[in-house]
Amino acid sequence: MAGMKLIRKILGADAVLGRMVALGGAATLALAGCVAAPVVSDSPVVVTPRDMRGPFPIMSTPYFEDGAVDYETLGREAQWTDDCGCPGVIWCQSNDAVDLLTTEEKFKGFEACAKAVEGRKITLALGANGTNATEMLEIAAEIERVAARHPTAKIAMISRPPDDVRTEAELEAAWDALGKLAKRPVIFQTYGTDKTPTPSVELIVRLAKRHPHAFGYVKEEAAGWGANERMVRECAAKPAMKTVFAGWGGWQWLHQLRRCGSEGLVTERCAYAPILAELWRRYERGERGVELTSAFAMYRLLIDQRNYPGGLRGYSLYLLQKEGVFKNMVSRQYADAKVTEGGSFGSARKWKLETTTLKPEQRAELDALLKDMLDFVGGK
Repeated sequence: MAGMKLIRKILGADAVLGRMVALGGAATLALAGCVAAPVVSDSPVVVTPRDMRGPFPIMSTPYFEDGAVDYETLGREAQWTDDCGCPGVIWCQSNDAVDLLTTEEKFKGFEACAKAVEGRKITLALGANGTNATEMLEIAAEIERVAARHPTAKIAMISRPPDDVRTEAELEAAWDALGKLAKRPVIFQTYGTDKTPTPSVELIVRLAKRHPHAFGYVKEEAAGWGANERMVRECAAKPAMKTVFAGWGGWQWLHQLRRCGSEGLVTERCAYAPILAELWRRYERGERGVELTSAFAMYRLLIDQRNYPGGLRGYSLYLLQKEGVFKNMVSRQYADAKVTEGGSFGSARKWKLETTTLKPEQRAELDALLKDMLDFVGGK
């Protein structure tokens, strides 16, 4: 938990006071020397385009030793991401969460996450995905019910193409129905599976104009250099388009920030929330040169440990455990794959349990990298 103490120190007294105000209470008002009502109330918060910018890391799903979802730890992970300073957090969206959880588990996780972020500044984007459009809409409807039960939580959605769509027309029909149902911002994820179509820029913009209350946000992760070219075109469609989030694990986010108009990042690497938040703080201050580059270089160092246990989870779980967020390094793993991404899709998916193991020298290096990250953030 030493990292958490450092993060609180980094955030400073102003941030602590802001959190106290958000939580309300007479002691806060006395300290602030004012008589204004606390921020938290029964009135539902409204998620604005301003809330939908910056790094939105996807949380890794925590499990008990028997493979059951650890919902308490999931909620703690969302709070930790907020404490690190990230403006947003996502669950469940990466393959290990979307495809290896039952619908019931997802609904319980939505509830745990929403409860955890009540009254907090962070925006929680919940995954509205399905093996088909019907399932996607059923899950989206549950997200709306969760939001109604937790009116002081900032809740958005993120949606990838339903697994069974094969044409852009089918995708448009599915997302058009989602636009009619959703009452909050929805991030489109352009990649679904290797069989689903990549939505055209024209489709994304058309839907943003048709449903401006919900659409206009996209996680752009088309294959190759074309993603960067698409970002430029999507950003040129403002104000219908609001935020273009980078993907690809963030490995080219510096270029996409400075050259393509990206103002957000969606990545499975929640373990690096402290450095992602620092990178974004520097960008928001107007830095575009060496200081921004140095923050990005630190991030790239952390995510590029070759020949360590990898995938969407892998050695990242060790850092989450070191920070006192996770209790273990247990994962559900695709039965027919060696890493968490790229496994089975659809109703026939099966999983097995695996525990990430590290060699002593790997642990020692990760300990040093974690200290370097926290020292770097603390020395801003």
